Amino acid sequence: DEQSVESIAEVFRCFICMEKLRDARLCPHCSKLCCFSCIRRWLTEQRAQCPHCRAPLQLRELVNCRWAEEVTQQLDTLQLCSLTKHEENEKDNMADIPLNLWQKFMSNMSLK
Repeated sequence: DEQSVESIAEVFRCFICMEKLRDARLCPHCSKLCCFSCIRRWLTEQRAQCPHCRAPLQLRELVNCRWAEEVTQQLDTLQLCSLTKHEENEKDNMADIPLNLWQKFMSNMSLK
């Protein structure tokens, strides 16, 4: 369902910028995922340690997670499918309203 997909999508957000992962890297100490540009900036401009677990960290230690992009693309597809299904359900719900009630509602709306 929609909440499950969103919960999984949270795992694939960069813990630094909180956006969807781009060019994902994994800290070998805590296994947290982040964007390469975010962690590179952190390690070069802030401290040579993981901003999550505080373990000493060098750029060369980061694990490239090429598979993360595929997962985020699939999550985007699932979220789009979920949204489309939700919209279809809303249309079905509108179809269940009797026509005369719908016309009365619309005429009241136009009077306001």
